Amino acid sequence: MPTASSFAIAGCVAWTPIEYISNALILVDRGVVSYAGPAGSIPLPLGAEVFDFGGKLICPGFIDLQVNGLGGSAVMAGEADAVVSIARELARRGTSGFLPTLTTESGDKLLASALAVRRAWEILEKENFPAASILGIHLEGPFISPKMAGAHPAEHIRPIDLEEIVCIADAAGGWGAEGRPGLVLATLSPELDGAAKAAGWFRRRGVVPAMGHTAAKDEEVERFISAGASFAVHAYNRYGAPEEEGSPETGLPYHRAPGPMAAVASDPRLMVGLIADGVHVHPGIVSGFLQGSGWARTALTSDLVSDRGLSGREEGRVSGPAVRSGGVLTGSRLSIGEMVPLLKKWCPLDNGRILATASWNPARLLGLEGKWGCIRTKARADFCILDPESLEMSAAMVAGEWAVGP
Repeated sequence: MPTASSFAIAGCVAWTPIEYISNALILVDRGVVSYAGPAGSIPLPLGAEVFDFGGKLICPGFIDLQVNGLGGSAVMAGEADAVVSIARELARRGTSGFLPTLTTESGDKLLASALAVRRAWEILEKENFPAASILGIHLEGPFISPKMAGAHPAEHIRPIDLEEIVCIADAAGGWGAEGRPGLVLATLSPELDGAAKAAGWFRRRGVVPAMGHTAAKDEEVERFISAGASFAVHAYNRYGAPEEEGSPETGLPYHRAPGPMAAVASDPRLMVGLIADGVHVHPGIVSGFLQGSGWARTALTSDLVSDRGLSGREEGRVSGPAVRSGGVLTGSRLSIGEMVPLLKKWCPLDNGRILATASWNPARLLGLEGKWGCIRTKARADFCILDPESLEMSAAMVAGEWAVGP
């Protein structure tokens, strides 16, 4: 629904998410928060439109670091309209910003998909229809371990090629936060030749290096993290043991050679992506990880995928909240907003910590804290209105416009 350029949100409790406000007042002026604090501390602007939510919870809009597709649309289809469609639907599900994710494919298809994301970004910049913002591109593959490929087509996996990465970044609009939208996150397997060198190379260009699809040895993981890697994609999925101690295809930890998941579980230098759909990781493991390893370094990640797989052309099988192809998990069908209530059921954490994994933490990883993933003065007016008991969403706003509700 249309929203006035200046308005107030009242009658709610707020998790900013790092601060709790029991009787909150949020003032918005032209898509930006102008005040966030206790009601009664300042007077309402004269004649302001007021949205009263009768005791519901308000939190920041969610940020998703890994979106491959949604419904019938796939990022790797190389079509700008498909990415625009994904962005609009994500806003209706409470996601205010996301990274369209490019996965393992031929060079031509990767370039076409990067260009399609850039064109989608240009379309979204010009239109007023509520949509999740494209915060940049996540490149996940083709520079990964063939033994840990999962749903990535093995025939397109290849050695790290910095010249190819430059071409992909150029097609996407540039590097890091300065790109439009640009390459902002890149996943590599630490055991590949040149992986540590590439991690430092990415850092110098404002790109977050990430690890995933790996059965690396401890020393390979350490070199990669020391060179600048700060994120681990979809923890527990496609993390295997080193070859000499067991079969890497199993993806299971080993007590004599725990493999890269040991670092994921314990290294404070890594933010960790968790897919909380109840299929990719068992709910008990998710709960234990959040409590034992710390909610403060967990970024809830959807790994959303088209119902027809990563390419949008596969004979995938929809199975509850997940999609499988050839018996292999391809991705999830749940958005961040649909995963948050599951965390509430599984974990004995307060609402602020749960909501931080979906907003503040991914914003910190991308260097966007202060304007994204939070409710504070000068931040974007991106909000979700939730039931305070279940954290089920009833309304969502992006950049001061209601995408759904109230």
